[in-house]
Amino acid sequence: MMDYMAYVWTLSLILCVLMEAATAGLVTIWFMPAGFICLLLAVFEVPIPIQIVTYIGVSAITLVIANVFFRDKLRRVKRTPTNADRVVGMTAVVTVKIDNDLPSGEVTVAGQTWTARSESGELIDIGERVTVERIEGVKLIVRRPWNADKKKGA
Repeated sequence: MMDYMAYVWTLSLILCVLMEAATAGLVTIWFMPAGFICLLLAVFEVPIPIQIVTYIGVSAITLVIANVFFRDKLRRVKRTPTNADRVVGMTAVVTVKIDNDLPSGEVTVAGQTWTARSESGELIDIGERVTVERIEGVKLIVRRPWNADKKKGA
């Protein structure tokens, strides 16, 4: 009865290797050490329930260890900004009046024309300079610079 378990664990290892090679996404790598250890247990005719518990335990341990290792590595990966991200923080000129209620508004920044919306919801007239706060979809969210607000109120 226990003679076939060596074949089961060998097949498990082969399938894990094939799936890992096909996906290259660290999908089954956690199960490979468990399958190898259980293959050794089967060769030495350790009872099947112990093999199964060992498989589950070793898989869980390798999953946790790998998760901790890769989490640290992934935190160190820097996000690469796109060309669009470069306009955030830049000054833009309003070319079509910004009115979030219509909705309408366009700005020119870095030689490109973008649809724009006011961050505060205020109306912003043509020719005013605004600061790009963020990008939402294909729209720039802009605001008047703080000193422009003071000039308007004076």
